[in-house]
Amino acid sequence: MIDRRQFLQMAATLSTVFGVSNLPAPVQAALNKIDPAALPKLVYLQGQSCTGCSISLLQAEAPSPASLITDYSQLAFHADLSAISGKKAVEMITRFVTGQAGPYFLAVEGAIPAKMPEACVIGEHPFAWYLDQAAKTMSAAVAVGTCASHGGIPAAEGNPTGACSMREYYAQTGVKKPVIAIPGCPPHPDWVWQTVVHLVKIGMPELTKDNSPKLFFDRKVHETCPRYHDFQQEIFAKKLGAKGCLFKLGCLGPDTSADCPTRWWNGGQNWCIGANAPCIGCASPIFARKKNFPFYRIAELQKTSK
Repeated sequence: MIDRRQFLQMAATLSTVFGVSNLPAPVQAALNKIDPAALPKLVYLQGQSCTGCSISLLQAEAPSPASLITDYSQLAFHADLSAISGKKAVEMITRFVTGQAGPYFLAVEGAIPAKMPEACVIGEHPFAWYLDQAAKTMSAAVAVGTCASHGGIPAAEGNPTGACSMREYYAQTGVKKPVIAIPGCPPHPDWVWQTVVHLVKIGMPELTKDNSPKLFFDRKVHETCPRYHDFQQEIFAKKLGAKGCLFKLGCLGPDTSADCPTRWWNGGQNWCIGANAPCIGCASPIFARKKNFPFYRIAELQKTSK
C-alpha cells in the first residue's frame, strides 16, 4: 500500500514508460551507464490522437515501467501520466518550449491540424503554437505513432482539419530540426524507448528514407514473416485461421517496413499474423491516407474468388 503523497511523487516522476527488450549491445551498454540526473528532459505532447500510443507504451516489459520510473526517468510532462494538470501543466510546457527550463527532447503523439488550429488547443494556444516554439528550443524531436509520423487516420483523405504529420508541418513552416519518425498504430514500446536511449546517449540513429530508425524499420514485414515460405510455394490461406500465406486475404506485409515478425507484441506473446490476422500496414506512410486504400484488399479477394 502507498499513501496519496507517495502516489503523487511516483506519478510526478513517471517516465515515458517505454519498454526495453533485446537491446543491441551498444544501446544496452549506454543504458547501463545512464545517470538519471544527467538525462535531458523529455516533454511529451499529444495532438490529434486516440492516446493509443501512450496505452501501448504502458505495456513495456524488461525492464518494467516501475524500473524505468525509478532508474531511467526524466519525463517532464505527459498529459496522461503526470500528476501536474491544468494551469500549472500549461505553465510547465510553456517554460520548456520557450527555452526557460533547459535542454529537452520533444515527443509528439498525434497529427497536427494545420488548417484548423482550434481543433487542438493546449491552454490558450493551438497545438501548433507549441510546435513552433519548440522548433527554436528543442534538441530533437520524436514523432510517436503513425499519426505523428505520417498523418495516419486524422489525415485521411477528405478530413476537414488539414491534419498532417510532424515532419510535414515543420516542412510547411520551414523548420529543419531533426524529427525521428516511429510509426505504428500503435508503435511497439521497444521502438520508442530504444530510440530515445540511442538519441540521448549515443546520438542520432541511422534512419530510413522515411526518417525511421533502421534498427526497426529497415525490412518489410513480408521478408521476415514465418509464412514467407508459403508465399514462395504459392500456398495461400483461403480463410482466416487456415494455414498458408495471408497475402490473398489482404495482408499488407509486402508494403510495410517493421520488425514485428521477430519482435512480437504484448511481452513477446504474439503478433498480428501469428494470430492469423493479416497485417494492415499500420506502420506504413500511406496507412489510412487514401479512400481507395483499404485496410484489407477485399476487392482483390473478391476478384480471385470468381
